[in-house]
Amino acid sequence: MAVLIPNMVTQASMEGQLRMPAQATYPPIRKNLWPMLLLFLAANFYSIDKAIVGVLAEPIKADLGIDDIQMGLLMGLAYSVLSGICGLWLGSLIDRHVRKKILGWAIIVWSLSTALGGLAPDFATFFVLRAIVGVGEAAVAPAALSLIADMFPPSRRGRAISAYLIGASIGTALSSIIPGKIIAADLHLVLPGLGDIASWRIAFLLCGLAGPVVGLLFFTVQEPARRGRVDGAPVSRPLSAKLAYLRRQRAIVFPLFGGFCLYYIAFVGVTAWTAPLLMRTFALTLPQIANALGLGMLIAGVSGYFLGGIVADSAFGTRRGGRLLVMAGLPLLALPAGLAGLAPGLMAAITCLATISLTAPMLNVAMNATVQDIAPGDMRGFTYALLSVVAALPAGAGGPLLIAYVSQHVLGDEALIAWSFVGVVLPCLALASLCFITAFRAFRAADPDGELAHVVQSSQS
Repeated sequence: MAVLIPNMVTQASMEGQLRMPAQATYPPIRKNLWPMLLLFLAANFYSIDKAIVGVLAEPIKADLGIDDIQMGLLMGLAYSVLSGICGLWLGSLIDRHVRKKILGWAIIVWSLSTALGGLAPDFATFFVLRAIVGVGEAAVAPAALSLIADMFPPSRRGRAISAYLIGASIGTALSSIIPGKIIAADLHLVLPGLGDIASWRIAFLLCGLAGPVVGLLFFTVQEPARRGRVDGAPVSRPLSAKLAYLRRQRAIVFPLFGGFCLYYIAFVGVTAWTAPLLMRTFALTLPQIANALGLGMLIAGVSGYFLGGIVADSAFGTRRGGRLLVMAGLPLLALPAGLAGLAPGLMAAITCLATISLTAPMLNVAMNATVQDIAPGDMRGFTYALLSVVAALPAGAGGPLLIAYVSQHVLGDEALIAWSFVGVVLPCLALASLCFITAFRAFRAADPDGELAHVVQSSQS
């Protein structure tokens, strides 16, 4: 991996310092099955716990007496604020400490916070609990992807990331199906001191209480050896050095992160408001849309991760800048999602929405594989966390809130949410594609003997 080199050091000296030490062989596949199963389940649970708020937005609004703007805050800012503030610290922690323990405790914390959200008496309490959920989940992706990079060789990483993230697609589907079944059955629960618990609250309790079991099981995982270090490099370079490396690669990093952020403003906004969009546009109830929506998202999401792994590891994806070129095309394929509210019927609308559910997994795989290539091994956790912060604050907070603001204040009618999708989603996707094209051009123009080239080469060893 690259180390920080003063400007006066010669090229020959730099190449000598960048020489990689001998690496141990990667663990056999059979030893990776148990941690991969737990990572799969972790992705499943965090997707359920994240998406369930949007699916149950209408009953939550009615019960807590809040409007679209407040609901947008619960779906976005509440989840993202502490995640963004703590994300870089968690990423650096992951680069220095035992990752399985961080993962285990993170799952326990966010799952219990999800369950307690089902008992929240008001908007403020619910907001705080959703913020804690965001903190827990901020540790998962950096730790999981750092582990995968040390468990699988580069030729298999795309498919390994896909297998892990397929759990997220299943979780997204279940976040619609499980609450739909509970609401349809009109389940109620009486708890001592709390009285009758509404159906939407039961959904939070059931989904949240399953996670701690997976969190405890992570303590049984064998931590893989870290890879990608250079001779004489510190275990983890200081924060200033990490930022300095990314700043030196800003011609690629800035448009790459910017495109990811813009795409996720559209994606998080769409997924957060999908259920209300369909319910308001087609005058349907949650049980009437839950199964079709869940099935559509499941097929699109699993297909997206399956295809994403194949494309990322293909001859085209592994060519110089190939994954970036793939990423430039994906936002354009997702454009129909912004038009979903104008579709002639429910199934046509779900088909439009499925385009962004199909391309988001493919983008995730390509993006994560790209970060593994361009980030030195001793700062991958930090880089993943920084990416999460860049996406979490503007996208996680802004996507749901922006759609709500346009509906409620610009258009003046919450029922016009379909046109809010058009005004927010389409421009964000088009600009994301432009950013990825810019990153692709910068990557292709990079010095083949420069620092980045050495980092990419060492990541593939």
